[in-house]
Amino acid sequence: MKIDLKQNSTLRNGAARDQRFSSRIDKVSLASFVLLAAALSGQTVEAQTFNDASTAELDRICRNPGGLGTGNLDTICSALQAGGTTAAAGIGSQSQPSSLLISQQQLKDAQTQKERKKRPPASADVIAAQWGKFSTFLTAGATTLRHYQNPFEDGYNASIPAVTLGGGYAILNNLEVGLAFNYANAKGNYNSGGGFDSNSYTPLLYINYLPFDNAFANLALSYTRRNQTTDRFAVAGTTGGTPTTIGGITTGNFNANQYTLNFLSGYDFAIDNITIGPRVGVDVRQWEINSYHESSNTGLELRYNDQHQTSLQTTLGLFASSAHSFSFGVIVPQVNVAWVHEHANDSRIINAHFIQAADSTTGPGFFFQTENPARDWALIDVGASLLMQKGLQAFANFTTIQGNSNFESYGGNVGVRMEW
Repeated sequence: MKIDLKQNSTLRNGAARDQRFSSRIDKVSLASFVLLAAALSGQTVEAQTFNDASTAELDRICRNPGGLGTGNLDTICSALQAGGTTAAAGIGSQSQPSSLLISQQQLKDAQTQKERKKRPPASADVIAAQWGKFSTFLTAGATTLRHYQNPFEDGYNASIPAVTLGGGYAILNNLEVGLAFNYANAKGNYNSGGGFDSNSYTPLLYINYLPFDNAFANLALSYTRRNQTTDRFAVAGTTGGTPTTIGGITTGNFNANQYTLNFLSGYDFAIDNITIGPRVGVDVRQWEINSYHESSNTGLELRYNDQHQTSLQTTLGLFASSAHSFSFGVIVPQVNVAWVHEHANDSRIINAHFIQAADSTTGPGFFFQTENPARDWALIDVGASLLMQKGLQAFANFTTIQGNSNFESYGGNVGVRMEW
């Protein structure tokens, strides 16, 4: 009301003064609004661990006489102070190299052999020259993944067997287009109890292009549908300072969609039977899941809002191989070392609600932060290929990821490829 009187007085004293005063009021109002929004944002989206955020939310629910609904949450609030353990939500989706980019490495290197016509007889071109327009390949292998414990996400150990089947057609001498399908199962156990089981189904389209002698470029476009079950060991706090195990295993089921673009290129320098050359790659992924809720009846079940994640990784590496001819074929030992850098993926804020709280559908719930994804790590791949008559190739690879601040992995695969 006072502001209105001042404005009326200002109007009587002249339009110029009114404009200056109104401008000041607008600036003050805008600044106040920004500060208020920032304050509110800080209250609800402040980065916290799951333990801290869920503890504060459970404490709020238990202290509010009207905050409880029905079920075991009421019993929990009557028995103890609020508390929690690291959430399983989001674990396993942190930044890591694309398995498709790694598995396709062998295919790309084999394709470049077609353009190496000037190599000595000891090279693989003697056999590669017999290859035809059609190709099929099959790879199978497994990876072990260890995720380190940190305040934001629980540690776990997982095994990931996978298989890829595909085939292509050489439209031109230097251009091949193909389709493939990859299936992977990831099964792991959390350090704090519980675990996860995930099945991934990935159809992909790949294009191999040989722009000029000794150079190649590969593009792979893929879609992954992931069905995952997560068992989280949910614990509620302490009673009189004594740790308790009120709670139990809560189970969540969700589906995730991932869209991926892989690009890999390189150039090879041939010195007698030795090949060495740089490799450059780009991996772009968009990962999305819809809201989902946990089941069981511990009273600590959560409902999670929609989540999404964007990753942009580049790889810069060096490849080396040597060809050795025998009566049964050509053996080509290979090594590939690459530096991987993550550009886009960041720590995410997840919004969750206690399902049995009275305001579970209307309240803001609580917000917790995921870990900060690693920015740099090393990818080391060692293997060998056996090139035989009639366009048949067999290969085996060992791959490890080192120097990542969140996890390490070891894996291998074997495969066959045939052209006619």
